[in-house]
This record gives sequence, structure tokens and C-alpha cells, in this order.
Amino acid sequence: MKKIFVTICTAITILIVQSSAQAYGLFWYDMSSQIAQWKKLVIFPLAYSNDKNNYLISRDETSLLFWENKHLMERLEKKIKNMHTVRLAPGIKEKDEILIDKFSVLLEPYPNEQARAKAVFEQTGADMYLFPRFKEKRIQTDTSPRTEVNVQLSSWTEISGSPNSDGIYDKRTWTEHHVIPEKQVHLHIMKLEFEGYDTETAKKVLLFLDERRDYNVDDKHQFRSITKYIRKDFGELKSGKHKDKDKAGAIKIGFKNINLPSDVGGDEYSLKSAYFGMKFEVMDKLKGVSVITDATSDKQIDYYVEGDVSTWKMSSIWHAPHVTTRAEIVSTEKDKWKDAKGNEHTKYTRKYKEVIDDHFAYWSFTWHIGATFRLVNAKTGQVVVSYSNYETNDKPMDAYRKILRDFCKEVNARFQAK
Repeated sequence: MKKIFVTICTAITILIVQSSAQAYGLFWYDMSSQIAQWKKLVIFPLAYSNDKNNYLISRDETSLLFWENKHLMERLEKKIKNMHTVRLAPGIKEKDEILIDKFSVLLEPYPNEQARAKAVFEQTGADMYLFPRFKEKRIQTDTSPRTEVNVQLSSWTEISGSPNSDGIYDKRTWTEHHVIPEKQVHLHIMKLEFEGYDTETAKKVLLFLDERRDYNVDDKHQFRSITKYIRKDFGELKSGKHKDKDKAGAIKIGFKNINLPSDVGGDEYSLKSAYFGMKFEVMDKLKGVSVITDATSDKQIDYYVEGDVSTWKMSSIWHAPHVTTRAEIVSTEKDKWKDAKGNEHTKYTRKYKEVIDDHFAYWSFTWHIGATFRLVNAKTGQVVVSYSNYETNDKPMDAYRKILRDFCKEVNARFQAK
């Protein structure tokens, strides 16, 4: 018989993890570029977004910074097919030359991106270069206050495998006054952004931004988690997954604008990733249609998708200290006995007592996304399908894309019904 543990309030561990099933970051790339065909990528050393020319470089192989630059290089080089990478941070040798020394001129400040792109191509022959930057990297310390609570506890004896009757006996309940001590709690915050540029045109062709807010983790844990998803998104576009779906004779669908609230509409990452997310989900989820992502295409479309985002914000909640209880085995006794047929059995007598676990105060964060998407007849301007919803998630793009996927279900149902 199993004892069901009694909790004083919902058991919430202080380790807040990214539990999203999809775990999308803010991601965009220029679909008119030829990234899928490019073969060589230069990765600049890490920097802070507000100090872009001061690269974070360490030659100490035991340092965190050396590990971060190295891990990013390995994550991209080993996991992305058909892409050779050149790292402008210490640790990589090519024909006995240390690349950071060989290409040190590229770490100098340039008057504009055109000059830098020209230099990158002349020095390395690369198709593209990538800037990884910390938009934020800090530890926020808060005080979990001393808290007194009265906790109801129990003890009991559980018998199983008995020749008579199993069950719980000698149950005793009492109330204990308990103090949760004051404690400093440390919230680790990391926001990491990536900007990619085409060496031929000096145009920005890729953006990625993701963030983590966690307790009881280190920088390596957060860095691994974020770089896992830039590798995933980059790998997908290199695989050609984002190509237009163009089926002969199928209904052709294009795109118009996606509008964000005024307080975030000027944020390049949010706006571009929302537009890209709309295109990607329509390409991925709509069935039996041709999807034309290029707005300059001369192909005549039958319908277009447009959207309005009414809510795009993050909320934070401070959770007070609380306790939970759990059962611990105090002692176990075993007694052998035989049944009428001579078969041997074991009787277990286990004594349990509930103990108290402290849970210190912490912050939790939730993204709130509200949006409406419409499928519009391109010839008449008539709205054929309109879908609105509101989703929450620990990552904004997961909530946003959930609404888009549900919209696509409505569109699929509409086309199948015709």
C-alpha cells in the first residue's frame, strides 16, 4: 500500500526549468538569401550587446569564457551539416596557425558593416559571419524572508504481506510550529543574441534571441540550453526545411503584415520572429497547398495570411516561502511465514514519519500572447477564416506558435470542407 504524501501547498521546486515542449527562441532569417547553400561561416568571439567592439576573449583554457566560445563553435560545427566554421576566438589551429592571430585584423572596429563584410570575405572567403552577444548576463539576489508556519504531521505503521490483513495502523497526527529561515536566493539571468551577416551584401540575414531565468544552475547550464536552440534553428534552415511549398495546381497562399502592440512593435527581434513564425507554421502545417513566402514573387496567389498581435508581454510573480511534507521510513522489519501449502512469504512492517521540506521564495515568469490571424481571399478581400486566441508559456514564441498552429487547423478544416 502506498502512502499518498500530504502537501501544505502545491509543491513547487525552487529550480525553475524551461519546460516548454517546443522551446522556440526569437528567430528570423532572410528567406530571400541563400544561407541553405552557403558553405563557410565565421564566428566572432562573444561580446556584450552594449559594447560590441570589446570582444570577450580568454586564452585560459580553464576559464568559463574560453569554454563558452569553444562550446558555441563545437555546437555549430558538429551539428550543422555542410557548413565549415572559422572561430575568431582562441583554441583553433589550422596548419599550425592560431586563427585568432591569423585573422586578428577582423577583430578591429570597422566604420560600417560594408567594410567589415569586405574584410571578412577577403581574409576568409566566408559566405557569412555571426556575432554572438550577451544582451544580459547577471545574478539577481533577493531575500526569502523568515516565515513561521504551523504544520500538521503524521506518523503510522504500514503492514504488507501479512498472513492476516495488510493496512495502516497506529496513525498519529500532531501540529508542529516550524520556522523557514531567511535566505538569500539567486536568480541567474542570461539573454543571448545572435546576428548573422552576408559577406557579399553586408545585409543582416539572421537573428536569434533567447533567454533563461533559473535558480540553482550555473552559466554553463544556461549557455548550453540557449545554444542548443540556435543550432536547431540554424540547422533547419541549412537543411532546406523552409523552402516554399509550390505544388502544381494547388491553392496558392501568400502573406501580408503581422502587427505587434506599439510597445514592442519597434523591437526588431520580436517583429521579425513573429513574421517568420507565421510563415513557417503556415508552410509546415497547411495541407495540400502551395505556400509562397516571397512577397516580390510574380506568382498569383489565391489567399493571403495576415495577423494582429494584441498582447505580447511577460509577467513576473514573487512566490512566498512555503513548506511541503514527505514521508520517511523510520524502520523496517521483515518476518518470514509459511502458508498452508508450505510456501514461504515475507511480512513487512514499516514505520513512517512525515518530515518538513522548506521551499524558499522565488520569482516565476510567464509570457502572455494574444493574437488574431486571418485567411483572406486575395481577389475579393473577403476574410475566409479568422481565428483569435490567448496563450501563456515560459517562452513567447511557443505561445505565439501555438495560436498559429490552431489557426492552421481551422484553415485545413475549411479547405477540406470545400
